[in-house]
Amino acid sequence: MEMPEKTDVLLEKVSDLNILYKHVTGMMLQEHGLSHSAINLMKLIGSNEYTLKQITEHSKLDKSTVSRQMNALVKKGLVTKTTGRDKRYAYFTVTDEAQQIYKEFHAHMEDKFETILSGWTQEEVHMLTVLLGRLNRSMTNRI
Repeated sequence: MEMPEKTDVLLEKVSDLNILYKHVTGMMLQEHGLSHSAINLMKLIGSNEYTLKQITEHSKLDKSTVSRQMNALVKKGLVTKTTGRDKRYAYFTVTDEAQQIYKEFHAHMEDKFETILSGWTQEEVHMLTVLLGRLNRSMTNRI
């Protein structure tokens, strides 16, 4: 089945956006010695306490990736790992230092995107936000 031209162009644009977004975030993450997975896991946990299983379910990453990333974050002192009453489960929480790093990263991203979108009108930014939200929902609902 041949893909309509408009879908082909859209896929190309989404792919280009993904590459550029990873490049921009990668430069900022490099300052803190963190990966995309690590910052996403820090964001996911936030101020909550999660087990490895819960993190795996919410992140949609495989268990080995989550385990490796969480152990690296524990070694860096960005996440604490504690054992509950049931010794079979370990609980992960983000440290104050990690929360501060995430806030700084998020602020840098906001500044960068303000610069990138500086020539856009508020209406254009709003339209992009709405359309990206719609695309995200469609992808989530149809995967």
